[in-house]
Amino acid sequence: MRVNSIGIFTNPNNDGALDAVEAVRLAASVRGISCYIDKSLLDIEQFQGLDTTETNTPDIMVAMGGDGTILRAAGYSAEKGVPLLGINFGRIGFLSEIDVEKFSTALDAIKEDSFTIDKCMMLACCINGGEAVHCLNEAVLYRKNFSGVVSINVKINGADVGTVSCDGLIVSTPTGATGYTISAGGPIIAPGLDAAIITPICPHTLSFRPIIASDDSVVRLSQQQEGFLAMDGIETHRIMPGDVIDITRSRRSVNFIRLGERNLFSLIRTKLS
Repeated sequence: MRVNSIGIFTNPNNDGALDAVEAVRLAASVRGISCYIDKSLLDIEQFQGLDTTETNTPDIMVAMGGDGTILRAAGYSAEKGVPLLGINFGRIGFLSEIDVEKFSTALDAIKEDSFTIDKCMMLACCINGGEAVHCLNEAVLYRKNFSGVVSINVKINGADVGTVSCDGLIVSTPTGATGYTISAGGPIIAPGLDAAIITPICPHTLSFRPIIASDDSVVRLSQQQEGFLAMDGIETHRIMPGDVIDITRSRRSVNFIRLGERNLFSLIRTKLS
């Protein structure tokens, strides 16, 4: 793959990742590769005056941090159609591919086409027919207050699944199935299967179990109380009684750069043991 430029995304509050940005820039520079930084780094003295990914689209995106940071970078990568390489500086790092010490080797492998692309589906969430918000992991509809429950009605392709009293409800992608969903008792989705996974959070019934719907399904949610809808924990919208939320497969996807064989089941055993 011809790599003339890379974009760098990291959390400005992650000191370890910030220190490693210089190592990444140096590895790129000695290979004649330009670097663009996310505009959030411009407030930091050492990055002031550098070109940004806001005005320049890189050939690949490098996200340095935990899964939250990589999720934020994924939104940019999906919108621009740029492959994403995750470098782990977090606690778990499901979405990351390498540690920073391996970046130079990884960059050479990418230039030599010694990598694969892991194309991950996203969800598009619309409230009352409004503009879609795209997310890679999950959309979570949840109650307004700590106490009490919400009653959430679920429809799939127009068919009434039922109403469940619970703390909230998760609609996730296979990528998100290893996050909040698995903690709420949802299933693990085998690699290569695209689907929408619907999982209630602490349901007050034994009759409403997690549902795996086809990736082309329209999942419609509504609730009788005020609440919130969060997409990947990044963007949150207030939900009022009577609001209708439609969740479908997004036309966007995230292309993760993979440098070796990735065993999802081994990752789960290793990182969640």
